[in-house]
Amino acid sequence: MWGGLALITGLPFLAAGVSAFLLSGRLNRGLPLTAVILFSVWFVTGFHGAGVAAVCSVAAAVSAGSGSSLMKTIYLTAGLTLLAGGLLSLGFSGFMNIGESELEPLREVYLSAGMEPATIDHVFNLILYYSPGIGAAQLTVGAVAAVLFFRSLPGRGSTLPGLRGTKRFRMHWGVAWIPILCLAAVAMSRTTSLPDPFVRVAGNLLLFMALPYTVEGFQVAVHWAKGIPGMLVLLAVSAIFATPLVVGGVLLTGILDTWFDYRNKIDQRIERTENEDSSDKDR
Repeated sequence: MWGGLALITGLPFLAAGVSAFLLSGRLNRGLPLTAVILFSVWFVTGFHGAGVAAVCSVAAAVSAGSGSSLMKTIYLTAGLTLLAGGLLSLGFSGFMNIGESELEPLREVYLSAGMEPATIDHVFNLILYYSPGIGAAQLTVGAVAAVLFFRSLPGRGSTLPGLRGTKRFRMHWGVAWIPILCLAAVAMSRTTSLPDPFVRVAGNLLLFMALPYTVEGFQVAVHWAKGIPGMLVLLAVSAIFATPLVVGGVLLTGILDTWFDYRNKIDQRIERTENEDSSDKDR
């Protein structure tokens, strides 16, 4: 499953997961095979993709090999991958600087699907405008998928014990001001004349920050659904057919969880209910 998600986010991330697995073993075997994999990625996706795969794989292998926990490995790998993707985008076409030439092959696909040329142009303009935020989200998701794919491969749990554990993902309260201020800037741009670069940065940051807070909100929803029979299945179906309103609700839940810690409140409520039931039985 994680390998499939890594491949969906991009071939470099699938290659990064395999390369991290090879680098965490015997280097006399892992290094030559990793070099072959990275050369293949360079041949298919270009230097930008190969550079991202190299940084992602080395960061995951070194972090896990040093005994870091799973969450710390994910944070370090995703952060370095995002940094590498951004820096490489300054000199090479890649995840965060999509151009019209990369989108043009999709025009025929959209036309064959029945979309109007004006609609296609509008979609392309939106993709170009938000390409930094979309690319940053893709890099982050790909890096996380690569680490989890690396973790799931045979033998990593025994040789790298730090990857066994899990921890709740929860954003620091101070980070929540980023989407709040960005949303305020985007809203103000509708009524006030603001510099376009400023508004674009705010919009792309808002798009990117929606990713971790949606993940946090979804974790809260899963934690709540576990205590209700059948709700996990309903939640999974809702996730597949989610409307923008549902996604927005999950995102808002993730942001509010920064201050209210809903999972802790759910655990306290369950513990209180169990204690009351235990007291009734003793009577």
